[in-house]
Amino acid sequence: MYQTLGTVSLKDGEQVEAGLVIGPDQEWADRVNDLLSHKGDVWNWGNAECLRNDLGIDVRFYLLHRDGVPFANILTATGHGVGHFGHVYTRPEERRKGAASTLMNLLMEDFRQRQGQALFLGTGYDSAPYHIYQAEGFRSLEPKSGSMEYYAASAASFREGWFALGHVEVRAASWKDWPTSAPLFTGEFPGSVRCAPLGLFGRDSTEIGWLHLLHDGGLQGSVLVRPESGAIVGAAVAGDHPLWPNSGLIDVYCHPDFWDRAGQMMGSLDLPQRDRWLAASDEDCPQKEVVLAEAGFTATGGAARRVSVDICNTRQAGVKEWERVA
Repeated sequence: MYQTLGTVSLKDGEQVEAGLVIGPDQEWADRVNDLLSHKGDVWNWGNAECLRNDLGIDVRFYLLHRDGVPFANILTATGHGVGHFGHVYTRPEERRKGAASTLMNLLMEDFRQRQGQALFLGTGYDSAPYHIYQAEGFRSLEPKSGSMEYYAASAASFREGWFALGHVEVRAASWKDWPTSAPLFTGEFPGSVRCAPLGLFGRDSTEIGWLHLLHDGGLQGSVLVRPESGAIVGAAVAGDHPLWPNSGLIDVYCHPDFWDRAGQMMGSLDLPQRDRWLAASDEDCPQKEVVLAEAGFTATGGAARRVSVDICNTRQAGVKEWERVA
């Protein structure tokens, strides 16, 4: 569905139309995909899915265009008012005309009017885009990080409601969890080895990792979800090990209040037959060690490894490797 957002003026005085494409929209799909085709395979696949299919999430492409030909874009992908902000792009020949700032203002006003709760993005720290986002209320997840978060109210009040104790269910990971998994993996919670199969270490967004989970045939996942809010409070993911033949790599991560259900998530995965399954934990998250031991994994006592707890590498945590042999 397309909605006009009116006519706006660029810095050179040109008048262009601002518009909003809400997926799915078959008429605009090819035009938006063409604008964003530089993103790469998994991104292009994800954009095509969002533009052509009803995925149960709110995907919005904010555009500037001339006679239906877009030249600038920003995307939000949310569930229950929570999710990803990204695909900020202006064609090179159209830059330095204020396109990104214009779209940013329109997007954030729309987000607030729709009672949006939280957005998460990634950019270069201290870059020009970083300061544009900062001016709209985004803040770094941690010092000197280009991963940023925005809360319509406050971070504390959002987390208190989003991760509140209550009824939770285990189910297979899906598109609905792409936006709503972000608060868990970006949260300031114990544990740096968060999802090894998706490459998530430390506080990191699921923006691209979850797309790989949905797209790559060798990956599968389950989630622990609060049904009334869509909040993801735990996730387990498994796939082929990227290095070792006929071996699998599995990981599980939860909000601190929900580790008692982690074993159920792992048990719900339909794991293929492999000679062995490998996992890892770090010393900041002893709850994971309990879950792995209960699932039949044994600490291997392999080479000592350490992982950075934060992007500035102010502290490292020791990593323990685990193995379950068929």
